[in-house]
Amino acid sequence: MTKFDMTHSPKLWLTAFSCFLALGAGLLLWDTFRHQEQSETLTTINHPKTAGPVAAKPALDNVNLAPALPSPKQIQTKEKRTIKLAAGDSLSSILTAQGVSNRQIYQLTQADTKEAFKKLNPNDRITITLEQPNAQLLALTLEQDIRQYEVFTAQENHFSHKTIQRAIDVIPTYKEARIESSLFVDGSNAGIADKLLFQLASIFKWDIDFALDIRRGDAFAILYEEQYIDGEAIGTGNILAAEFINNGRYFEAIRYQTERRIDYFTADGLSLRKAFIRTPVDFNRISSRFNPNRLHPIFKTTQPHRGVDYAASEGTPVQSSGDGEITYAGDIRGYGNAVIIDHGRGYTTLYAHLQGFAPNIKTGYQVSQGEEIGYVGQTGWATGPHLHYEFRVNGIHQNPETIAIPNDSPMSKDELTVYLRYAQSIKATLQRSHSAMFKQALSQIRR
Repeated sequence: MTKFDMTHSPKLWLTAFSCFLALGAGLLLWDTFRHQEQSETLTTINHPKTAGPVAAKPALDNVNLAPALPSPKQIQTKEKRTIKLAAGDSLSSILTAQGVSNRQIYQLTQADTKEAFKKLNPNDRITITLEQPNAQLLALTLEQDIRQYEVFTAQENHFSHKTIQRAIDVIPTYKEARIESSLFVDGSNAGIADKLLFQLASIFKWDIDFALDIRRGDAFAILYEEQYIDGEAIGTGNILAAEFINNGRYFEAIRYQTERRIDYFTADGLSLRKAFIRTPVDFNRISSRFNPNRLHPIFKTTQPHRGVDYAASEGTPVQSSGDGEITYAGDIRGYGNAVIIDHGRGYTTLYAHLQGFAPNIKTGYQVSQGEEIGYVGQTGWATGPHLHYEFRVNGIHQNPETIAIPNDSPMSKDELTVYLRYAQSIKATLQRSHSAMFKQALSQIRR
C-alpha cells in the first residue's frame, strides 16, 4: 500500500487546504440563504395578498403575528329618562328636546287610542327609554293617574299601547264623629273625606233629611275601604257599613251584593233603598208645606196646599222620586210645566212649575228613581222659582214629608241566610271599634 507523507509533499498539502476553504465558504452561503427564506415566509403570513408584490423584511423583530382587527362599530346603549311636565309642555316639545325624530313622534300619537296626550297636565310624568347615540325611542310610559299608567312600546313602524292597572291594597278602616255644627264640618274635623260624607248622606237619604233633620249631638260611625299602593294611602273606596244616630233614632246600613245589585241593608236584611226618594230636588228651603188650610199667596183665599214647595235656584235638576212611567209631561193650568209619574201599586207623583223638561221626557217614557226629569222654574202660578211636589196614594194626596215610604224589593230566602251571617261579623267589627263617645250616644237611643 502506498503511503502519502504530507510533510514531504507541499503541493498536496496546499491542494487539501484549498478544498477545505471552499467547503467552509459553501456552508456559510447556504446558511445565509436558509435564513432569508424563513424571513420571507413569515412576512407573507402576516400580510394578506395584495395586488402588488410585498417587500420581504428579513428582521424577525418587525414581524406582527396577531390577526388583523376589523374597523370599530358605534356602541349602542339604552338610556331611561323621566320628565315631570310643566305648564305649556306638549308631547312634541318634550320628545323633540330629547332628540326623538318627528317620524317617531307621529307614530306615537297614532297609537294613543285614549287620547291621553291631548290631556297632559302639569306634574304628569313621562318616562322614556332611548337607544343612543341616535335617540331612537324604544318605550314611553305616561303617568297621569296614580291608579294606572299608559305604556307605549316601539314595534316595526308603529307603537303598541296598553293600560296597566296598579295593584291596590284595600284595608277596612273605622272612623266616627259627633255632630256639633254640621255633617260636613264635623266629619271633616274627624278626618273623614268629603267623598265618604256624600256617600253617607246618599245611603240614609230615604230615612234622614240631611238639610232639615240633623241635630247637635247626633253621631255617626263608618267602616270604609282605605286604598293603598305600595304602602301609600291614595284614597278611599266604598262605605262597607255605617251607623247614624239622629235625634234619638238609630239607623244602620251594611253594603252587600245580591243577585239584583249591590245595595245597603239593615242587619236584619231589609233594604234601605225605599221605593221613593223623600226629596226629589236639592233645595235651599221649604217655602210652603203640605197644608189643607193654607192661604194662597196669589189669590189670598184659603185653599188646600196638597204638596210641598221646595225653593231652589232656577235650573236646578229635578229627579224622579221612584221608578215608573210618565203619564203626562206638559203644561197644566196653574201648575205650569209639569210631569206626572205612575209608580204602580197605586202610587203617583207630580212635579210642577218646571222651567223645562229633561231630554227624552215625554208621555209613556219609563223613568228610573233618581233620573232627571226637568229643572226648577216658576211657570204657572208661582211667585218665585221652586218645585211643587205632590205624593198620592190611590188618588188621595199625602204629605210627602211624613208619608211612610215602602221598602224596595226584599232579598230571596236563600240570600238572606247567607247575608245574616255576614252582617253579624260586620256588626261585631263595628262594636269592637266604638269609642266611649259613640257608646254614650248609643245609650241615648229611644227604644
